[in-house]
Amino acid sequence: MSDTVAISEALIGLRSGLKAVRLTLDLTEAGAARQTSKELDDQIADYLLPRLQRLDAPLLAVIGGSTGSGKSTITNSIAGADVSPAGVLRPTTRAPTLICHPTDMVWFSGTEVLADLPRVSGTSGTVTGAVLRTSPVETMNPGLAIIDAPDIDSVEEANRELATQLLAAADLWLFTTTAVRYADAVPWEFLSKAQARGTALAVIINRVPVGAETEIVPHLKQMLLDGGLGDVAVYPINDAELIDGRLPSAAIAPLKAMVDDLSADAEKRAEVVKRTVQGALDSVSPRAKAVLKAAADQDEAVAELREAMELQYGQARRELQDSLSGGVLLRNEVLDRWQELIGTNELMRAVQSRISRIRDRISSVITGRTAGTAEVAGEITNTLEQLMIDLVDRAALETTETWQMLPGGEQVLGKNRDLERAGAQFRGDIGAEIRAWQDDILTLVKERGEGKRTTARILAFGVNSVALALIIVLFAQTGGVTGGEGAIAAGTATVSQALLNALFGEQAVRDLANEARQKLLNRVGKLLDTDANRFRTQLWTEVSPPEITKELGDAVATFEEARK
Repeated sequence: MSDTVAISEALIGLRSGLKAVRLTLDLTEAGAARQTSKELDDQIADYLLPRLQRLDAPLLAVIGGSTGSGKSTITNSIAGADVSPAGVLRPTTRAPTLICHPTDMVWFSGTEVLADLPRVSGTSGTVTGAVLRTSPVETMNPGLAIIDAPDIDSVEEANRELATQLLAAADLWLFTTTAVRYADAVPWEFLSKAQARGTALAVIINRVPVGAETEIVPHLKQMLLDGGLGDVAVYPINDAELIDGRLPSAAIAPLKAMVDDLSADAEKRAEVVKRTVQGALDSVSPRAKAVLKAAADQDEAVAELREAMELQYGQARRELQDSLSGGVLLRNEVLDRWQELIGTNELMRAVQSRISRIRDRISSVITGRTAGTAEVAGEITNTLEQLMIDLVDRAALETTETWQMLPGGEQVLGKNRDLERAGAQFRGDIGAEIRAWQDDILTLVKERGEGKRTTARILAFGVNSVALALIIVLFAQTGGVTGGEGAIAAGTATVSQALLNALFGEQAVRDLANEARQKLLNRVGKLLDTDANRFRTQLWTEVSPPEITKELGDAVATFEEARK
């Protein structure tokens, strides 16, 4: 065997990787992968790590099997003492019982083996739940311990899970069935798991009718051979009347001899341990890679969900950009209020005359109407705000509808219907953000008019009026406005452009408009990201990020390298 220290360290890393991966989406192979992950984690913690640390510790045999197969009676019969409660009530074994010679109890009373199972001592009283009852038994030989496990097909799920965990912690599994139930499907599923993990295995077939052994045992052995378990020993126990609740010595003589032989022979125990450890280690990579594949499949589904969300919110950005250059923002009240403020019809006549006379005509109109700038600014805020809410409402609704059609999407959404429209934070912040953008434009106008002469002109018109003129120029492309609206918007744009050109020059106005547009896109873009984060948060609340999958892949590679 390779360096056990390096293997143990790699197993610890692998266990950490398995725990970090959350396979929460119910994709095709997710259920099996979740079970595989849990079972592998249990076997690493309960068996491989403690066993690699002390290969010379007593051998642990687990008696496990179907409901009513007589596991507790067999355990008591091997021990020669009443250590595990037996009876007709099902399930009888509600908590597993570990028996061993008192000198071996030190190995099992601590937390090295089955660390997550609390210990209770003694044989009296009823114990239930995920605890391990430990019973030192003088009649047991040192070197071997036995656990009587709950039923693998118990009606109680917790019992089934505990039975699976205990079987994964065994050096030797004594699988127990009956002459009536040995062909049942569930036991063979567990036998296949034992084979896949390389666990040392023996089969006990209980309650064999007298005279039927010659037919039943060969049939069972043939089934084992067909299942790839031809080297598994079979121990039949004939149906017999119990004596003080235990089987007659003759009925369990071959099984008892095998147990006693292992207890007495350290080399045989070491061979069983070596076989099971080797088989368990050989099974680690295939099982971990099955989990890794399921994690990669989930990452792919998550990426598709994210892409759908990014597409919709990206579309909202593009539609905002189109609206800024499409004239649609000059519809209705914004256009009306600006025309009232500047008197478009009067100024259009000035625009048609010499440019040198425009400034005076504009100044004479605007100077007396600057009180109306607040109304124009308010209409701009309202128009932009409603546009953005409409865009984000649509992005949110289309994202949720798309997610409902994609693998895992409906599960991620759950019952969160708030995601179907723009979030409360977006609705609460958008107006303030637009007003802050208008303040940005005021700052731009002031900064670009730093020359004394330009400053004087701006002050004469009013900084607010000039800033609004810049917004109107930004909005005034008429691609989205038709008919009479288009002519009015074009006239409004011409007047506003003339004012700004007279103050700053044509190139400077183009630069100002581009900068104003970018500042709006930046501010609104942050709000879009914040709203989209609702979907991201919903997603990452449900699943682990792809970085975790990579870490698991690295842990698998490290383990494989340690085993070379």
